[in-house]
Amino acid sequence: MTRRTILGVFAHPDDESMGPGATFAKYAAAGHRVAFLTATDGAAGRMGKERPADHDGRKELGETRRRETLAAAEILGVESLGFLGWEDRGLASRNILEVELEIAALFRREKPDVVVTFHGSGISYHPDHRVISLAVMGAFLGSGREGWYREGAPADIPPHAPSKLYGMTPPRDAEFWNDWPRQIYLAPTDEITTIIDTADTEETKWAAIRAHETQQYGPPFRDLYEAGAFRRECFVRIFPSPRTAETLETDLLEGLS
Repeated sequence: MTRRTILGVFAHPDDESMGPGATFAKYAAAGHRVAFLTATDGAAGRMGKERPADHDGRKELGETRRRETLAAAEILGVESLGFLGWEDRGLASRNILEVELEIAALFRREKPDVVVTFHGSGISYHPDHRVISLAVMGAFLGSGREGWYREGAPADIPPHAPSKLYGMTPPRDAEFWNDWPRQIYLAPTDEITTIIDTADTEETKWAAIRAHETQQYGPPFRDLYEAGAFRRECFVRIFPSPRTAETLETDLLEGLS
């Protein structure tokens, strides 16, 4: 087996688990290197049932969520590459090129074969998710090209071109999403390019989600778990672009030489 590197780029602590956690655990268990980067401090999230209202409370929450993320990564068997520490719910106010430069440098340092991020909708339409998705697309295109970046973090690192880029998405054909309490984008069947069978790692994903203890009063992920939602995970392949009538993929590493 050729050991590959799968790299996730996400906005918040817990995105790695509540998103493609079962897929990440599956490939890690198979012996591949799976790693992820977290862009924000997560300080706009919950501390139990409440959201901290002052600086000290937000700082404590951010520190707690870092510890939870590291615990979740250990459960999944994957590697946390750290936290950029940017303001939660503040990515839309940043220059998106700044975000892209950090991600492009990450790609050049870590040399992933496959990159995973949010669906372009952001799934929940969260502006932080949308910014990360757009910045990842730009970095994916630029990180492999000499001279694409003339300044910033990636300029002094040799180019590296990942082979594939995926956006994770919930599927529209799954009934258990019908009662989800937040507005989210559900991809239709003809948009989904890749479905990963994660029945063997659904329990691992659920354990990793529970490691994010501060967020347990957020969206009802237990309902999804009990409905069997973690037994498969769906993706849209962004690059290379899917071709008409292309066969549905069942492996993120499909087609790699």
